[in-house]
Amino acid sequence: MIRIAIIGMGLIGSSLGLALRVADSKTDPMGEVDVIGYDVDIANTKEARGRLSIDKVATTIAEAVNGAHLVVLAVPAQAMQSALRSIAPHLGAGTVVTDVTSTKAVVGEWAREILPTANPFIGGHPMAGREMSGPKAAASDLFKGAVYCLCPTNTSPGAAINLCEAVVERIGAKVYFIDPVEHDAYVAGISHMPFVLAATIVKTTVGTAAGREMGALAATGFRDMTRLASGNVTMHGDIVLTNRDALTRWIDDMTAELNTLKENIIAGDEAAIMQFFAESKKLREEWLVQKPGMRPGEAEYEDMGVDLVQRPSLFGRRSGDRK
Repeated sequence: MIRIAIIGMGLIGSSLGLALRVADSKTDPMGEVDVIGYDVDIANTKEARGRLSIDKVATTIAEAVNGAHLVVLAVPAQAMQSALRSIAPHLGAGTVVTDVTSTKAVVGEWAREILPTANPFIGGHPMAGREMSGPKAAASDLFKGAVYCLCPTNTSPGAAINLCEAVVERIGAKVYFIDPVEHDAYVAGISHMPFVLAATIVKTTVGTAAGREMGALAATGFRDMTRLASGNVTMHGDIVLTNRDALTRWIDDMTAELNTLKENIIAGDEAAIMQFFAESKKLREEWLVQKPGMRPGEAEYEDMGVDLVQRPSLFGRRSGDRK
């Protein structure tokens, strides 16, 4: 039986535990799993247990990681250093550590500095979530069909990579091997900037003196555009602070686009304005017709089996050899 410790019983941690537990152990290659949960707020851990996200409640970090084959750190990015230091003295030799935070480069650096050399770290990030937070919002199908980024290094042991990949496959997600710096650059644009923009729209409209009146006029377009502003405040703050360089570059690009559009509006340049909207519409429609969750080049490898397959990644293709 594989023992998995999840540190942090928020939405992602609780959903991960639930997805692991509801999977069919008779048909899944991982077989039986034993999921242990820990959270600094014992109420979260108890709620997760009540929702059957975990098999056992741990009251200390040492108890949680004792005998674990895999430790998953499902805590905010800014809390990762503290979490790594808390688990480090209690890890058994060979225990693999992974995480689910939205920024990967700095977290990987912290792991290399803090964890014992006998404990490989494989950075992880499921591209899934919802605006609600906490264990009460946990869902067993949260990761179904979602891309799940894994960030091993050239020195990561094959067994550690395979274990993390097995977890991803068990919860119904798709493994996406990616370099941590590349991950942060791309995710800053397609994941982090959207909730920054959602919050900005809210602040500059219903957050003004005329907000009450505008709020009465707001309909589905405003609701859909600002949904992410209802997300976890701590998580959003941690993300922007741990991925500052990449995010600010995207904000600069967005600002430049808006300024160009503004100048074209002021000038009444109908052709430029129409071109702006037409290009955006075309790009979005091209994105929508892609197979959901399909990664670049994946279609070429769908039916080639799981062994010795060169698996798609953003920086090439990583060997799927399960030695």
